[in-house]
Amino acid sequence: MLAIDLIQLCICFILGVLGDVGTEIKTVRGIEGQTITLNTGLTGLQNDSIYWTYGPVRAQTRIATLNVGRNIPEYNERLNLDAQSGSLTIRSLTTSDNGIYELTVLREQVLKQTFKLTIYAPVSAPYIRPQTQSRSLASPLKQESCSVVCTVKNGRDVTLSWYRGEERINQTINPDTNKTLFLPLEVNEGNDIYSCVANNPVSDQTIKLSIEEHCQPDSGTRSCILYGL
Repeated sequence: MLAIDLIQLCICFILGVLGDVGTEIKTVRGIEGQTITLNTGLTGLQNDSIYWTYGPVRAQTRIATLNVGRNIPEYNERLNLDAQSGSLTIRSLTTSDNGIYELTVLREQVLKQTFKLTIYAPVSAPYIRPQTQSRSLASPLKQESCSVVCTVKNGRDVTLSWYRGEERINQTINPDTNKTLFLPLEVNEGNDIYSCVANNPVSDQTIKLSIEEHCQPDSGTRSCILYGL
């Protein structure tokens, strides 16, 4: 009898592990200071008890509960739990909100949904500064070049890129968020429009460089006047 009980316990444990592994995790991204809703897509939970749990790695701490039948909400001032859908709204997002959120609906069969939330700071505006430019001494007739470098404060998943028109011609990233991103560019006279773009998964910032209008000859050297959008 004991052996049968142990076998049944092992089977239940294995099924539980497999159930955890097979749970679909929805990826959601938010922006610091803004509001986001973890949408369940459910309706008509009038007679169901629902609750949300949260954890940085695994959802273990209960943060919001609602028994729809009795309409008793329990959540802090930054959370709002929708009684009809079970969707959870989080206001004034911070990076400490990163982690795993799990919805549980108690009915004939327990229903679960899992979300992975990642919060990003809005990407900073890049800026362009000129580097020294001069006419080639070896070939005075050679087309003059305009050398600049684009810079932006680094952050989580920030990419810095140069575009010629709609074409990205180079880019840089650095996982060390304490390091400022730098991306140089040297171009010749022409009609092409160049843009430096800083972006992360939730935001982007652009500054444009017009060679024809903003790199004007000045006493044998070129000075690049830059403007941002």
